[in-house]
Amino acid sequence: MPDYETVARALQRSGMPQCPAELHGFATGMVIAGVDEPLVVWQNEVYAEFDPNDVLDTECRALLDRLFAASLAAGRDASGGLSLLLPGDIVVDSRRLAALRDWCQGFIFGIGLAGASLEQRLSGSGREMINDIAEITRIDTDDAEDSEENRAALIELEEYLREGVMLVRAELAPPATVSGSSDREH
Repeated sequence: MPDYETVARALQRSGMPQCPAELHGFATGMVIAGVDEPLVVWQNEVYAEFDPNDVLDTECRALLDRLFAASLAAGRDASGGLSLLLPGDIVVDSRRLAALRDWCQGFIFGIGLAGASLEQRLSGSGREMINDIAEITRIDTDDAEDSEENRAALIELEEYLREGVMLVRAELAPPATVSGSSDREH
């Protein structure tokens, strides 16, 4: 997966208002929810304003294609871990918190594209996690102060989010097929 700062620079050069975290959350949410044709949705939502003749837009799109492919692979691997595309650890906490909030906004948008059936497919814990993620989108980062206490809370929140998204992913994953079995009669 491309790193946060590389994607941020490409988005800025192309004049796109989204941040890398929001786009990664959006792709992850769509894939986890099992949205039909997530690549088509991604292209329609993200590339709508791109000019195919603009070199900067073409470069940005290539980078975002890599981001989507990585999100697709991670979202479909219910047994693997999950990474959140956030600024590096050396940035100020308020910037990282804002990116975490943006990741959650993108995730809620992406997972929401699954429609009304989503709630029926989730357990009570899964629905509670979606509600918690929605609450994170309401965080006001203007008053966030950089301190050791806040940094520890941010790390804890990131881990809670990561674990919660993995729970939702596991609940929404299609049932595994048994390999080696066949419906054909011999």
